[in-house]
This record gives sequence, structure tokens and C-alpha cells, in this order.
Amino acid sequence: MKRNRRPPEERPLIPLPAETLIDTEVMLSGERRMQHWLDEAYASFVENGGLKDLPGLGKPLVVPPGDVFSSLLKNAKLTHPWIMLRQDIRSSIEKAVERMDRGAPDEEVNRLLEEINRRIADMNVQAPSLTLHRRKVNKENIRSDLARWT
Repeated sequence: MKRNRRPPEERPLIPLPAETLIDTEVMLSGERRMQHWLDEAYASFVENGGLKDLPGLGKPLVVPPGDVFSSLLKNAKLTHPWIMLRQDIRSSIEKAVERMDRGAPDEEVNRLLEEINRRIADMNVQAPSLTLHRRKVNKENIRSDLARWT
């Protein structure tokens, strides 16, 4: 029986499964070599007294109280985003009171108060507790609320 063979360029391409293209034995041996190298490096470190030179050896671990995120920010000398927003709002309120005292037009004061109240709403969403929320300001309560913002 004679088979009808097509030239290679006319034969259909059949994709192979990914498992056939990956040599898992080679990958596993490479990972084993890496793990062996890491184990040797650690053993050498311990044999040379590396663990004895660590700062705080024998002292109890100090676990910071409260939120982990807060302690990370404190160590990095950063503040929470909502606290920075609160500080910006306080300075905006001070500017609005100053402009009201100078007799700025009502449209300008109303625009400032709308912007301040929008930012207060953003801060209230970000603040972690209801006790840290602040009420919106208007022309009547802005001076008395300024003391609460400091």
C-alpha cells in the first residue's frame, strides 16, 4: 500500500502541549541545586557565628501596639493620608476665615466652603473611626469649628 505523502510545507502544524516543551526534570534539578546552595550558605553563616552578632540577641521582641500599618508609617516617618488631608483642610479653613474677615465676596467664600466640605467628606471616608469624623462647615459654624481642627 502506497501512502500519499505531502511535502513538509503543506503539512498542518499541530501545536504541542506545554508539558512536552518544558523539561521538568531539568527544572527540578536546578531548583534542588539552588536550595542546596542556599542551605550551604546558611550553614556557613551559622558556623562562622553570624547569628551571635545579630543586634538584640537574647532580648525579647518588641511588638508595636495597635495597627501594623501605623507602626510602619511611623518607622518611615510618614503620616496617614487622612491625617495629611486633615491638616490641609485645617489650613484651608484658616484661609477661608481670613478671607471672610477681610470681606471677600460671597461667591468666593461659598466656593471655598464647597471645596472644604468636599475634602471633609473625603477625609471622613478615609478616617478609621467615627470619632475622627468632622462635620461640614458653613459661614455660621466655621469659626467655632476651627478650634476643633487644631
